[in-house]
Amino acid sequence: MKTQMKKLFIYALTATTLAGCGTSAVIKDVQDKQVQQLDLKAAANSKPIQLSKVVVRLKRGEHVGALQGGLLCVPQADLNWKGGRLKLDSDDFTDAFKEELEKYSFKTVGDTNALFEDPSSWKSEILIAGLVKELKSNVCFPMAGFGNFSSSKGESFIKVEWQIYSKLDRAVVHAVTTEGSFKSSESQEGGIDPIIINAFTQAARNLLADEKFRNIVVRGGETVKETTFKTADGFIITPGKSKPFHKQADEWKEGVVTIFAGNGHGSGFAIGENLILTNHHVIGESDKVVVKLGAGFEISGDVIAYNSAYDVAVIKVPASLPRHFKLQRALPSIGTDVYALGSPLSENLDATLSRGVVSNVRKEDNKTLIQSDVNVLPGNSGGPLVNGSGEAVGIAVSGVQINRSPQGINFFIPIKDALEAMKIQ
Repeated sequence: MKTQMKKLFIYALTATTLAGCGTSAVIKDVQDKQVQQLDLKAAANSKPIQLSKVVVRLKRGEHVGALQGGLLCVPQADLNWKGGRLKLDSDDFTDAFKEELEKYSFKTVGDTNALFEDPSSWKSEILIAGLVKELKSNVCFPMAGFGNFSSSKGESFIKVEWQIYSKLDRAVVHAVTTEGSFKSSESQEGGIDPIIINAFTQAARNLLADEKFRNIVVRGGETVKETTFKTADGFIITPGKSKPFHKQADEWKEGVVTIFAGNGHGSGFAIGENLILTNHHVIGESDKVVVKLGAGFEISGDVIAYNSAYDVAVIKVPASLPRHFKLQRALPSIGTDVYALGSPLSENLDATLSRGVVSNVRKEDNKTLIQSDVNVLPGNSGGPLVNGSGEAVGIAVSGVQINRSPQGINFFIPIKDALEAMKIQ
């Protein structure tokens, strides 16, 4: 796979015209921009950054440079851009980008060796995409006469428009254009790719000179303080100024939230003045998430405790939530009326309420699950199952669907098991 990706440029660039008739491109010499002195401690505490993709957008047939051959590097053919748009997701670009940022102690994520879904992607808070708007390259194969087209030298220029996407803001928060160039006088292995990738590396390095970029990704000079609310230690829930809900179902929506992490959303509910209970699979591997409150405000929350085996997690938000759900540790009786709340399918359906009964209490893999026929759908995960007294008795975790049609067989983690899994008192 990696070898195939390395050939992308060769397939995207075509050589035309007769031997000895190529026209070399004029390569702009780019200097490194002056990067202001970075606070390495601050950079080390940067928001996790991931290079999402690199896309080349040039006109079809645009002259890019020349293929040269022989010891004197005589132009042999024009190098033209074949495709109008090409996504370059070669591991080499990702590796070059990561290496450059990590030289300055910035925190990056992304595993180029992951064959399937990369679990570290959940931890990324900043996604960066590069749009290549200009590309010039003259590549010489000195030993081409002997059939050697792997050893090459040459020069390249690249102009990249970077777009900075914040997962917490769920929007592109900044765009900036940088340039890079590279010239080699000695042959190296790899053909065209290394020459262009080295120019790309300088463009990535010049991105660090952009003050707004640094302000976005750097949290600050102080070391991030670790919370004392760790899963291993456990902690005590204190309601603070928050008032508990009772039987008034129309008020419950004030304690239900929508949580955004990774590429999707889930639900959660207040269990204290600034604490929210949800599923671990909703927050994934994220350390920070976006929490949309019932009033529509969005704030950033910190994941302070979780137990992935039981699929439960706690988020702390920098706000005072006015109401919270009382937690009922006792299992509800079969046939008891219960209510489910959450954001099924879309964030616009937040605080949707459905009613059902407790169908049964099941055992699965030595874990207890409450079964109910309340109507829940994807997006409800992490939301509360509430009894008639306004007490949360469970957390929505899964449901049975056949051909994407819900069957009224849904499962909830009992509150008692969720609290014990995270050693919450």
